[in-house]
Amino acid sequence: MGSRGHGKSTLVRALSEVLPQEYRQPPQPLGQFVTARGPYQLHDCLDPDDFRSRLAVGAGQLSGVLLVVSAQDGPLPETREYLAAARAAGVARIAVFLGMRELVDDPDIEMMVELEVRELLDEMEYPGDRCPVVQGSALQAMHHGRSRKGRRDLVRLAEALDGHFG
Repeated sequence: MGSRGHGKSTLVRALSEVLPQEYRQPPQPLGQFVTARGPYQLHDCLDPDDFRSRLAVGAGQLSGVLLVVSAQDGPLPETREYLAAARAAGVARIAVFLGMRELVDDPDIEMMVELEVRELLDEMEYPGDRCPVVQGSALQAMHHGRSRKGRRDLVRLAEALDGHFG
């Protein structure tokens, strides 16, 4: 879940393409990947209404939700809507991917955006200090072929998901 233009679709595609290579697994359908813990299924929700309808159908099956936030924009009003919908549906665990990192040159801005996300999580009654926040670039992971640039971020995200949802 995450605001429009924050890189959700790119992240779903990158996880589906890059992680099978990293974990030496066979290729997976879009939105699926396997880590050391086991299989994951991601649904790319286009907006908060799409997210609500998916929650209504299968909220009981969720281990948690991955919130995608642009490091350039930070949380937007739509981010709050997603978190409110997750809270209302009883989603207990949230992990965060602070993406589009390649667009931010200043580490202080990244740190401020992460703090802003953690404060919003606290405000929405999630433990912001305990939710994993992984910074990275899904676009770099996909476009740098065999280089490790960007791929490390996706592996760190997979490890954080395993630790938090496992």
